[in-house]
Amino acid sequence: MTPLFASLVVCAFALTIVSSRPSDFPESTDQLDACGQHYKDLLAASTAWHEKTCNGTSKRAACVVPEHEQAYLELKQRCKQAHDERNAKVKEIYEKLPSYLVNMTLRVNLLKESLRHDLPSLQEMVNEQKSLLEAAWKYGAQLQRELLLTSMESNRMQRALVLHSMLVNVSLTEMMQESYKYHGGNSRMVARMLKFARKLPSADERVEVYKELAQLLKSNNHNDRYPAIIFSHDVKQLEDRYKPEHAEYEGKVVGRWQTQLLAGNFHEVLMFAKDYPEYYARIEQDLYTALKTQWSMDAFNRMLYLPNSLPTAEQRVGAFRGVLDALLENQAKQRNDASLMRLANELAKLETTLEGSNDATRQSLDEVKNVFQQFTYTRDFSAYAELYKIFRAAL
Repeated sequence: MTPLFASLVVCAFALTIVSSRPSDFPESTDQLDACGQHYKDLLAASTAWHEKTCNGTSKRAACVVPEHEQAYLELKQRCKQAHDERNAKVKEIYEKLPSYLVNMTLRVNLLKESLRHDLPSLQEMVNEQKSLLEAAWKYGAQLQRELLLTSMESNRMQRALVLHSMLVNVSLTEMMQESYKYHGGNSRMVARMLKFARKLPSADERVEVYKELAQLLKSNNHNDRYPAIIFSHDVKQLEDRYKPEHAEYEGKVVGRWQTQLLAGNFHEVLMFAKDYPEYYARIEQDLYTALKTQWSMDAFNRMLYLPNSLPTAEQRVGAFRGVLDALLENQAKQRNDASLMRLANELAKLETTLEGSNDATRQSLDEVKNVFQQFTYTRDFSAYAELYKIFRAAL
């Protein structure tokens, strides 16, 4: 090998080492280290982010934990600093490379004519290797980004959090747009996007995601689907930073479901109550208010069968209270004995299933029973339950 060829190979090798990590790739390929932090520490931190508690509960916790946010931002800053330092080293090498080549050219001017052919071929080789490396790392970064999206969409949130914390220059807005493009019509997938946002330690990043999802929900006319309820509730934890018009999200869903309930269509409500009971608890009384404000006996006869269709005892008791309160407020508009007998019979069915229920649920049931005595004829629950057995055939 000629002296010129050997010198330039060394230079190209040094360049390859320095540029071996591009802009968008995770800051370490060593699984035991990420941005100067041991992987076990990073995993422990992501576990804390994923399993955070708000007001003593960890289920769908949507608050911002200052300690988590600070640790997360420090990690992101270390990753960005490492990324910037490597970019600077690569830039420095590329800037000096022409002068290195000129100096070498001057020193080999006295060599034989055949050596002149080494320089252009070597320059071509360096450029080719540089292009190949950049293409490979760009592709690798894209794979990492796709893995992050796949983790979020498959409900592997802890893995998604780890990947996101290690990636640099990743736009959460673009990620949401891409995922929504393919999965926006699937409410369960949109709920997972909201779950990912809820788990993010950084309040600023959460606001960024919520603003984008708010726009996507409205522009696609999806703001009357159940993810809008989850969105409205979760974003209230950040109302000092972002406060959307909740009537355009939760309000639209509740209004649509009220219409369905009055018509006897319980399917969507029952599915939501089963899959997201804590969110359902926040809207159930608003749903039952529709019967009170838009009273009709036809609607009552349909909603009479809603309570015992709900998945949990607590939800059933709450629904019975809503239906009874609506009948009580509108009792002057019709004779109510037959309706109260049927309600008492449905409530008696529920009572037989409450074995093992907590004291709060049983107390709520007793309160519902006491409502029967507030009607004009002041009969108690037991009396109406017995009357149903006598007049069942006529009802």
